[in-house]
Order: sequence, then structure tokens, then C-alpha cells
Amino acid sequence: MISNIVLCLKKKQMFKTQAKKLSIKFVPYLFIVVTILTTFGSNSGTWA
Repeated sequence: MISNIVLCLKKKQMFKTQAKKLSIKFVPYLFIVVTILTTFGSNSGTWA
């Protein structure tokens, strides 16, 4: 019973670590998209 709980907690921790690594990979792309949208968006490229 206790070993199952520990195993479940380890799986959750691994998932969190993988999600964090994945989000770090997408940060540059997100920054580029936001930059492009603000450049071609309203208010002549200034942050709204």
C-alpha cells in the first residue's frame, strides 16, 4: 500500500519535470510569436 503511494508520487514528480523541460523548450518560440504579433498588431507595434 505505501509502496504504491510512493510510486505514484515519483511518477507525478517525473511528469512535472518533463512538463517543465517541455515548457522551457517553447519559451523562445512564444517570445518570437508575441514579438511578431506586437510588431504587426495595433498601436504601431507598442505593447498594449
